[in-house]
Amino acid sequence: MVAHSFEDKLNMTAGKGHGIMTGDEYIESLRDGREVWVKGEKVDDVTTHPAFERVIKEMARIYQKQHEADTQDKMSFVNEDGVRVSYSYSLPKTYEDMMRRRANTTIWAEESLGMFGRFPDFCASIIVGMYDARDELAKSDPRFKTNIENYLKYASENDLSLSHGLHDPAMDKTKRPKEDPDRCVRIVEEREDGIVVRGARFVTLGPLTDEVVIAPTQSLKEDEGEFALWFAMPVCAPGMKQICREPYTINRDPRDHMLSTRFDEQDVVLIFDDVFVPWERVFLANDPAAANKLFRTRAMKWAAHCSVLQLIVRMELMVGIGHLMAETEGKGARQLVNMEMGELVTYKEIFRSIITTAEIEGGLTPGGHFAIKPSPHLRAFIGLISERLVSILEHVTTSSPLFVPSAEDMDQAELRPLIDRYWVGKGASADYRQRLSKLTWELTGDSFGGRQQLYERLHSGSPENVIASVYKMYDKTAAIGFVNAALDYEG
Repeated sequence: MVAHSFEDKLNMTAGKGHGIMTGDEYIESLRDGREVWVKGEKVDDVTTHPAFERVIKEMARIYQKQHEADTQDKMSFVNEDGVRVSYSYSLPKTYEDMMRRRANTTIWAEESLGMFGRFPDFCASIIVGMYDARDELAKSDPRFKTNIENYLKYASENDLSLSHGLHDPAMDKTKRPKEDPDRCVRIVEEREDGIVVRGARFVTLGPLTDEVVIAPTQSLKEDEGEFALWFAMPVCAPGMKQICREPYTINRDPRDHMLSTRFDEQDVVLIFDDVFVPWERVFLANDPAAANKLFRTRAMKWAAHCSVLQLIVRMELMVGIGHLMAETEGKGARQLVNMEMGELVTYKEIFRSIITTAEIEGGLTPGGHFAIKPSPHLRAFIGLISERLVSILEHVTTSSPLFVPSAEDMDQAELRPLIDRYWVGKGASADYRQRLSKLTWELTGDSFGGRQQLYERLHSGSPENVIASVYKMYDKTAAIGFVNAALDYEG
């Protein structure tokens, strides 16, 4: 893969439509001089740094599946210009089109065991949603419709790996953006050729992606136009700095940490220190009403679908872990264990049933594309039960994941006879039980598992607001009709 300059990327001339990336091309795309900080260290090359190297290899492995015979046609298609592109960027016109998108998403989710909450398919889906709202964006400024159309073509034909920044840093939330402007990404200068932006955003997967998509989720007032801003930029842009949280990958033996060393998608605070953004990369600006209306109702249409498919895979993994831990400990027949596991399976099947219904009852958007039926109760429900999912595993597995020898202990000839005697299970060797117990710990007691649970719970923002929105959006006509019918009865 030929290295491209920042100017080529900025002007969207890099790549010239090469189509779906190989794994090697994905890795090479990350060597662009991006500024990433980890534990006080400025990283020279994210592809070789121990905080990211294994995770990048996993991402590259999944990208490479786009070129494998048994998955290529499930993950990609040839567009009208003859370029093979990912289904992540497809524009579904029918239910069947949407289900082809679903098949690609499912591969991404299953290959990452449901651990990547923000795999590239999710953020590509946001671009599809913005494209779907192109006519509404044109009402704000005709350029924005052209910009999102051009960007979708560029992103799809170059198979860009995208991250997103939707939420502002957790500063003083008693203040409006104008009272504390450093909280929010905003326009600080408008020029003939573009805008200059300043601020910060929480971003997941930022060090491991090509570009970041920025949009506000906060409801903005009429006089807060400088904060009403949608755009996309290469993460190597001058003035962009990524400060990582503590990684879950460093100084960990992958034999003990089978999930975190492979799937730590890394969360950062992404700082925009007066970054220039060409108008061609701006999809909305200075229009709070449009920003408030269009993001959740239009931009997230297909990303919401993607996120539930990822969640279902994560829950399937949890069912498997709970079942195998109980069986290898000889307590699979206990009524309490069956009740707890039955509850976990019930939750998983509820989500599967809801998303299947939402797909069947889907329809065309105002932009002319097929999407699932709006289902705000999906995210509301995970906000209600995300902590319960982990507690079920804790109840079923009790202390077994805690009292486990390390991989280094397993290597010691002096200890192995003792380990092989005292860590065997029902039909399971000590080696198997050690690895299974360590896998369980990663999703329950480990910092990685805590992050996964918190991320799932806060996936769409404040659970309180998400749950309340279900009631606000619900059509209460039938319910009120039943009440009135009851009240009309006089004997």
